[in-house]
Parts: sequence; C-alpha cells; structure tokens
Amino acid sequence: PVMSAASFETLALRSLPEVQRLAYYGALFAIADADHNVDDAESTLIFETLDLEPLSSEARKRVFQLAIEPPRLATCLEQLRDASAEVRHSLMLNLIDIALVDESIEFGEHVGLRDAQELLGIDPNDIQDMHDLAYHAQHDGDAKNGSVARRPLRFAPGS
Repeated sequence: PVMSAASFETLALRSLPEVQRLAYYGALFAIADADHNVDDAESTLIFETLDLEPLSSEARKRVFQLAIEPPRLATCLEQLRDASAEVRHSLMLNLIDIALVDESIEFGEHVGLRDAQELLGIDPNDIQDMHDLAYHAQHDGDAKNGSVARRPLRFAPGS
C-alpha cells in the first residue's frame, strides 16, 4: 500500500541516543557517497534531515566531519541493527530517498541499499512501498498544505 501524500510524517530522532543519531546521519552521508560523488540534491536532502539542536557541540562537529568524509555504510548500520523497528524501517526509507533524489540509483547505491536491507532486517516486500513513498515525497510533497515532505521521513507500514 502506497502512502498518500497527506500522510507523510517526520521521524523524531531526538529520542535516540546521540551515538545512534550520529550513526543514522552517517548512514545518510554514506549512501550519498556510495557512487563516490555526493551531488547537491543529495547533500541538500541530508541537511534537511539533520536536527543538530539537541546534539552536544562535539557531536555537531562530528556530523560536519561525516559530511566531509562519509563513513562506511556497514559501520553505521551495525550501530543501528538493534534499534527499534520504526527507526530501522525509517532509516531504510531515508536511504532510498537519498539514493533516488538524483533521479537514478547508481550501482554503488544499489549495493548499499541491498546491504542495508539485509543488515537492518527489512522485509524485501516493504522495499517497493518505501521506494514509492520516497518518490512521492520528492515529487508530490504534502498535497494538503502545498509544502514538501519534511525529513527524515517516517515509515509506517500499512498507512
């Protein structure tokens, strides 16, 4: 079931421990760099996802280091492997969102998404719904108020 544009929700990352938030953000930078080229659209989308306010000053510096030198995707995913299903599913959705933003999924991004799906324990049947949701978030926004969908996107199966 594809979510309607009006049902876009933003995942609240503030409840995650700082180390997991850094891993989440690191994964976003890593998937953008999977094709060895972080383009402007990917970078813009990631920065729309970041919520730096409640982070310590050290963690904020770390986020900017991740932007300059993206980590290995697998390293970030390992730190989130035991996160809640909501966090893991929403991370997968946001990884797809970033991979799609430049209109094509490059080979390195495809490999990274497949690895993420396996490491995060995401049901392959959910992947198409996530792909559709990311596409609609980028192209339709929120039809009710004419705004774009806010990031990070929250994945709620069956919505």
